[in-house]
Amino acid sequence: MRADAKTAATAALVVGVLPAALFGQEQECQFDPSDSANRASEAMQDLEQAAAEDSLAAFTEAWDALEDDLDSDNPVVFLIAAQVQVELGGFVQNCEQYLPAYPPECVHVGIGLQNFLDAEHLLDRYDELSPPECMLHGESQRYNGWVRLYNRGVNAYSAQDTEGAIQSFMLANELRPDMRTYNMAAGLQAQTGATDAAIETYRTALATDMAEVDAEQMRDAVRGLGDLLMDAGRGDEAAETYDAYLAGNPDDVVIRIRYAGVLADQDRADEAAAIYADILGRTDLSYDQWLEVGVGLYEAQNFEDAVTAFGNARQGNPYNKEAMENYVNASTQAGRPGPVIPLADTLTTWYPYDQLAFQLHATALGRADMNDQAMAVMAEGEAAALSFTFAQMAATSGGSYVVQVDFTARTASGTLQIPFEFLDANGQVAMTHTQTTDAAAGNFRFEVTSDVPLAGFRYGTIGG
Repeated sequence: MRADAKTAATAALVVGVLPAALFGQEQECQFDPSDSANRASEAMQDLEQAAAEDSLAAFTEAWDALEDDLDSDNPVVFLIAAQVQVELGGFVQNCEQYLPAYPPECVHVGIGLQNFLDAEHLLDRYDELSPPECMLHGESQRYNGWVRLYNRGVNAYSAQDTEGAIQSFMLANELRPDMRTYNMAAGLQAQTGATDAAIETYRTALATDMAEVDAEQMRDAVRGLGDLLMDAGRGDEAAETYDAYLAGNPDDVVIRIRYAGVLADQDRADEAAAIYADILGRTDLSYDQWLEVGVGLYEAQNFEDAVTAFGNARQGNPYNKEAMENYVNASTQAGRPGPVIPLADTLTTWYPYDQLAFQLHATALGRADMNDQAMAVMAEGEAAALSFTFAQMAATSGGSYVVQVDFTARTASGTLQIPFEFLDANGQVAMTHTQTTDAAAGNFRFEVTSDVPLAGFRYGTIGG
C-alpha cells in the first residue's frame, strides 16, 4: 500500500499551450477557437516556476476566464476547465503537507476532493462533445487526475487516514478505472470491517472494462473477493468467482488451489483432490508460486501436501522468511516436528524479536515431546526487549526492496538501532542496513536497493 508520493501540483499542461498545440493548422485533432480557453491556458503556462501564492492567483485567473463559457458546446473549454481542476486538486494536495498550519495562500483553497469531482464532471462533458480524434486529450487528463488521487490515497494511508485513503482511491476509479486503486480501496474497506463494501468494490473492478490490466493485480482482485466471500460463508459465490476467472486463466495455480479449497469445503473432495494432484505434479513453478500453493493447501488443512509445496518453495529459495516459517508450521501440523526443529532454531536466531518464530520453535519442540526445551524457548521469547508482530521484505522494482516491521516495546526504550543483513541467492551477505527507530513508534519501514537479487534478510538485537 505504499508508493513514493509525487508533488506534481504544478505539472506542465498535458495538452500544451492552446494556440500551438491545439489550434495549429496541421494538427490531426483540431478544436474551434476559444478566447476563454486561450486566456486560461496562458494564465497557467508558467505554473512550474510559480510560488504558491502566485499559483493560486493563476488558477483563479484561469478559472475566471472559463467559467462564463461553460454553457458552450466547445469541447476545448471543458478540457482546459478539467485541467484547471486537476491541477488545483494537486495544488491542494501539496498544501496539505503544511498541516495543521496552512500558509495563507492555502487557506483559501480548502481541503477535500471536490476539485477532482468537478474535473470528472467536466471530462464527462468533454467526452460527449469531443470528436474521436481528440479523445486522447481527455484520457490524458483522466490519467493525470488518477495519478494525483493515487498519491493522495497513499499519503493518507501513510498518515493512518484510512477513510481518506479509501475516498481518494474510489474517486480515482471513477475518474479512470484501474485495478490497482480498486484493490487498494477494497483491501482497506475489508481492513476496516466494511466487508460488504469491499465485496462490491471487488465485483465492480472485475466487471469493469479496463485496458492493460496487470495479471498480478487481476489475481489479487479475484483472490481478495474469493477470500471475503468464503469468510462470509458464501462458498457458492466464491466458487463461481474462481470458476469464471479460471475459464480464461486455466494455468493460474494460485487461484486453482484456492478453488480446490472451496470445492473441498463444499463436499466436492474428488474434484479438489484432482486439482491438488495436478499442481503438486508440476515441475515448472517458481518458489513464490509454490509458496502461494502451500498457503492454499494449509488453509484447506491439507497439511501433508502443504509441506510438499513449502518444501518446493524452499528449494527455490531457502532464505525466504515466509517459506521457512510456513515449512516449520505445516510440518509440525502434519505430525512431523522433529526434522524441522533445527530450522525452527534458525528462525529464532535470525529473527530474535519475532513473536511467531518463538511460537513455532516452542510448538515444534512440544510436539516432539521436548517440553523442557519448549518452555525455555518460550521464556526466551518473552524476555526479549522487543516483540515483532510482523516483519517481512518485499521486492518492488528496479532492484529495490521494502522492509516493513510492526513491533511492541517490552523493556526497550528511547532510540533503537537494529542491524539488518540481506542475503543473496547463495546465502551470502550482500548488504547491511542499520535501522534507527524510537521504541514508542510501533512500526517502521525502509527501502534498500541492491545490485544483486536479494533472497532474504535477517536482523540482530539492539546494541548487538
